Amino acid sequence: MTSSIRLLMAVALSATAIALPASAQVRASELSTMAQTIDGTHITMVYSRPRIRGRDPVFGTRVANWDEVWTAGANWATTFEVDRDITLDGHAVPKGKYSVWFVIRKSGDWSFVLDPRSHRYHMDPPDSTAAQIRFIVHPREAPFADVLTWTMPDLRMEGGTLAMHWARTVISANVDVSPSLVTTLAEGEARPYLGTYDYAELDATGKVTKTSTFVVDYEDGTLKGAWVPQDGYFRHFALVRIA
Repeated sequence: MTSSIRLLMAVALSATAIALPASAQVRASELSTMAQTIDGTHITMVYSRPRIRGRDPVFGTRVANWDEVWTAGANWATTFEVDRDITLDGHAVPKGKYSVWFVIRKSGDWSFVLDPRSHRYHMDPPDSTAAQIRFIVHPREAPFADVLTWTMPDLRMEGGTLAMHWARTVISANVDVSPSLVTTLAEGEARPYLGTYDYAELDATGKVTKTSTFVVDYEDGTLKGAWVPQDGYFRHFALVRIA
């Protein structure tokens, strides 16, 4: 191989390396998004996912020292964003975007911290301020997880559970959203609707194809309905005022 050919090959390889886009780089902690909608409230978390990579244990070491303020992620701090007011473990969280931090402790409870300064590097934890939302959470032991993961493993009509799992530790917080429809009704307002109704289904010609009975009652502050004979899916269900 001549020297001129070797030089051309070296230049080509160098140019190829320089031209690689940033997105093609392999990261130690890949970027991830966790998104969940609950009754019209949009919850989004953006975080980088560190792996154990032989660093076991991770808590109580240089990865995450006891009593330090630590973001549950890597690179830029994990962010939590909601487009409506919610509560976390009963603590009001106004709509907005926050960076997420924990004060981790060797024994006892941890502190969950939401800071309105959302764009912050993970090695630059915030100091304590009145603008932060802080509350106590309870770490629990769980099966080993190599990659740090944020999830919402449980969902309800009005909320769910937000959970962080890494190594053998899980931290979770209860999420409550504001319902888009009000299911409760004062007893006095419900009284005119109570009773038994005849129900008929008609075809396009007006011929009756099915008849049944619809019963409306009042239970636990909610107007409820039931079909007779009982429907296999709609058993005893809430009636919601929409107009």
